[in-house]
Amino acid sequence: MNTPFSVAIPASPYLRRRIGGISGVARAVILADLTGASAIVILADSPVADDWQRSFTMRARPLPQITYAAPSAPLPSGTALLPADAQPTKAALEALREDPALVLVRGDPRLIRAESDHATVLALLRATLKPTEGPVGRWINRPISFRMSALAMKFGLGPDPITWFTLALAMVMAVILGQGGVEWLALGGFLFQAVSVTDCVDGDIARVSWAMSRRGALLDTACDMVANLGFVIGLMTGVIRTYGLDYGWIALACVVLLVCGIVAMSILVRIGPKRGSFDVLRAALERRLEGRPILQSVTLTLERLFKRDVYVLVACVFCLLGLAWVLPGMLLGGLCIWLGAVAWCAPLIAADSEGLLLPPHMRQL
Repeated sequence: MNTPFSVAIPASPYLRRRIGGISGVARAVILADLTGASAIVILADSPVADDWQRSFTMRARPLPQITYAAPSAPLPSGTALLPADAQPTKAALEALREDPALVLVRGDPRLIRAESDHATVLALLRATLKPTEGPVGRWINRPISFRMSALAMKFGLGPDPITWFTLALAMVMAVILGQGGVEWLALGGFLFQAVSVTDCVDGDIARVSWAMSRRGALLDTACDMVANLGFVIGLMTGVIRTYGLDYGWIALACVVLLVCGIVAMSILVRIGPKRGSFDVLRAALERRLEGRPILQSVTLTLERLFKRDVYVLVACVFCLLGLAWVLPGMLLGGLCIWLGAVAWCAPLIAADSEGLLLPPHMRQL
């Protein structure tokens, strides 16, 4: 449980600047609230734009009590003071909660300030990397998506337009795959990897600018499922047109199993956490295997191989190599394993009314 504490935020020229979609003052207010601050004081000698309000509205979270004081005003005993020349992180606020007298100075790894605003945005984006991120996402997709996200935020784009663009790109991918022929399958496989990268961008922007909402999370999950379904239908159509009707029964089985899995997970998430994130499956597997550390470690390691970023890259490589005919059998096996895991974890997910299985950033919605 969070220990209440007080936070003073200097509205310095640096923290007033909008970096990564919101001002440094807004970022500090949001993080202070999330780490349990009972009082937030903004030290300002002129009006401050309250751009944190939009984030609280989108996340349906009540606004904290915020007061203003002159920069020269004495602070109440036990009030933690944020530095004026760096962007705070949640780790910085958590450290101040434990020790309000702690003095954070530039260069502390819990603070972010790079040599330019662009570099600072990239550092803030890297700080949002999810612990559940798969290996391909961590080392290939995110380094690309972070730069795309920084560019999008520079032009004032929010997460929703990126989500709709990703959905449109996924539809183009499905149509191209369905044309059949080695060249079209290769292009479609490449576009599937492109969709996987651009799909990261809306989440990057939402987390770094605190523009997260349940609607946005649901839209993002729906986009993922449409892209997955579009890939499977497009791939199977293309493979049948290229290699013959012998692949018809595998194609039908893959589509049916994928639809069943999507429907089952959608229902379970709706009954349990009531917010859209299929990441609850990993947390449910981890809880299911508590008390069996070796089996848990092996299972969770294997689960990373079933992460979307991994199978998308594998599918892309096989399509580019002209081996798309191998994918239907691989997909069928993978979908059977996935559905088995969903069935095994279904009771836990359905009973998770408090959303404890959700990733940390989703619990704040």
